[in-house]
Amino acid sequence: MKIDTKNDIIIPAWKLIENDKKIKKFYFLPWILSIIFLSVLLVYQTIYTYTKITHTEDQTIQTILNFIHSAYITEFIIIAIIFIISYLLILPIFEWALVRYIAKKDTTRSANIWESLSIWLYKFLPIFEYNNIFSEFKLLSVLNWYLFILRFFDFKHINIISYIFIWIFIFSIIINILFSYSKFIIILENKKIFESIWKSTKIALLNLKNTFKIYFLMFILNIRVLLNFIVFLIFPFIVIFVIWFITTKLLQTLAIIILISIFILFILFLWYITWVLESLKMSIWYFAYKKWNERLQSIENELKDNTK
Repeated sequence: MKIDTKNDIIIPAWKLIENDKKIKKFYFLPWILSIIFLSVLLVYQTIYTYTKITHTEDQTIQTILNFIHSAYITEFIIIAIIFIISYLLILPIFEWALVRYIAKKDTTRSANIWESLSIWLYKFLPIFEYNNIFSEFKLLSVLNWYLFILRFFDFKHINIISYIFIWIFIFSIIINILFSYSKFIIILENKKIFESIWKSTKIALLNLKNTFKIYFLMFILNIRVLLNFIVFLIFPFIVIFVIWFITTKLLQTLAIIILISIFILFILFLWYITWVLESLKMSIWYFAYKKWNERLQSIENELKDNTK
């Protein structure tokens, strides 16, 4: 059973989600949460960069302490807790509802994405459990931990830390490749977490070359992450430049307005990129699971027939 990755997986995946406005509306809430999360990271990166360049760590710490002892700290903590819980719970649920929507649209050519969301809410526990167990193995999570630990140790042990994280990075790639189909097995086959992991590993090993091709394609489709990284890297320095070097109040205000406008345009572009790429990635993995699961079933049936 020969399967062509381009014609049997990638092209059908694109045709399935092409011009699907339902997904665009569906991704609005997860997009809002992601933008808030990214904006918080941006503010943090800006403050950190500014304090390092201007050597104002003591003043920054004092400002933070003053805020902690202010009247607004209780409201801030409550809002932060609500946001963190929403971010941890809503994003996985929407992601897994998208799997159900794509599967139903593929089989029936008609699907309601909000119905898919409500139907699969009862699967919240295995969804939440799976994401909690394996979210730290995502490459972006490994990179974040690497940067955080590197910053914590202030580059004193960069060689040792880098060596350790290179091996963690390689292990994460292996885990991600082997467990690529787990979420589809849990949702579409009602399997438990470790059952789905075992079956996903079998599918991946049976189609290792093609699975690696799809996984490599995901790197290319993750251009959104690269855009985020560039903005987070450059934007803080631009803001600091405006505050530090432009002394005229009018020009400073004008420059900040222009920067905010550019950032808003980037956010709108990011929204478009997010729903297109995320839905395309999910659709590609779904078709890969569908085709190669059929191949696994065919091989297992042949083995059963031979043992009779």
